[in-house]
Amino acid sequence: MKIINANYNGFTHDIIIGNKIFDQLILYLSNNEFRSKLCIITDKNVAHLHLSSLLIELSASKIKTEVLILNPGERTKSWYNLKKIVEWLISNKVERNDYVLSLGGGVIGDLTGFATSIVRRGINIIHMPTTLLAQVDSSIGGKTGINSLKGKNLIGTFHHPSLILSDISFLRTLKRREFLSGYAEAVKKALIKDNDFFSWLEQMDYRGLREENNIVKIIYKSSKIKVKLVQQDEKEKGQRALLNFGHTFAHALESANNYSNNLLHGEAVIIGCCLALKLSREYDLITTKEHKRVINHFKKLNYITEINHIKSSTFNAKNLIDIMQQDKKVHNKKLNFILLKRIGKGIISTNVNMNKVKKILTNSINV
Repeated sequence: MKIINANYNGFTHDIIIGNKIFDQLILYLSNNEFRSKLCIITDKNVAHLHLSSLLIELSASKIKTEVLILNPGERTKSWYNLKKIVEWLISNKVERNDYVLSLGGGVIGDLTGFATSIVRRGINIIHMPTTLLAQVDSSIGGKTGINSLKGKNLIGTFHHPSLILSDISFLRTLKRREFLSGYAEAVKKALIKDNDFFSWLEQMDYRGLREENNIVKIIYKSSKIKVKLVQQDEKEKGQRALLNFGHTFAHALESANNYSNNLLHGEAVIIGCCLALKLSREYDLITTKEHKRVINHFKKLNYITEINHIKSSTFNAKNLIDIMQQDKKVHNKKLNFILLKRIGKGIISTNVNMNKVKKILTNSINV
């Protein structure tokens, strides 16, 4: 078991990474004088796979629970479900000192985090992320949110959890596609901040990535990178934006695709990273050799790397750019992009020529 202590301007919490660590949840609640009931928010898929075993453990420790089960999928991050959670928590008389548990992937974590940030002006949340994507990325750093009709994650708050429990036993139920979607967020962190981490990752094939010791290391290294960036820049005024490498493109692709299941978030991120790498080459930043190293790693894992590889979808460059203009990273009507100077060194570019962006998008659509 590995533990990371995250400290953000005096607010501190642990990230515990290990195998079958339900006992750590019970220990945390008992150490924090938990006397009421634990409200758990999850989705149908996670409930089917993992809820009963968690409830058995909690019941054995005489912890009372209430459970709200939502539909799975990115479209769940909506005003409708935000209201549903808020009213459910209020009807359960949740108090400021109580704890709410989000049990699920990034969608459940983002949505539940947002709800707990506004109920009674902020109540405690514990994240138990059940996907690799949530364990390496979305559960960490306090970002919460839902999607707007105009784009992804445009409505939300910052609200740090009291505890994150990254239990790798959950990951055994992930299919290859879901696992690799989460891995995209881990390799992204290596690309922007840790050349040695990427060099270690690129040596492995899919089977190697799924070995228990390697999974723990991937989650630990990714979490450390994100915690350090958030500690430096909690509200994303500067260096934390590096974590958006590939995401300006990815969010536009997801939005234009209406958050369809034929493009998972991590798949969009990989395509976005490939497009950002091409943009980096346009500005003579990353070398051709390093560019090829990254693309070869993606191809070894059978990622889709171009827009026209997305099944059953049609895109056009103008529409994607229009969506990008609504991105959270727009400042003074200019869109910031995260580019790579080299593997392990991401940079924030504030003056990208949008004609270059349009050319790269068009080529990827028509390749």
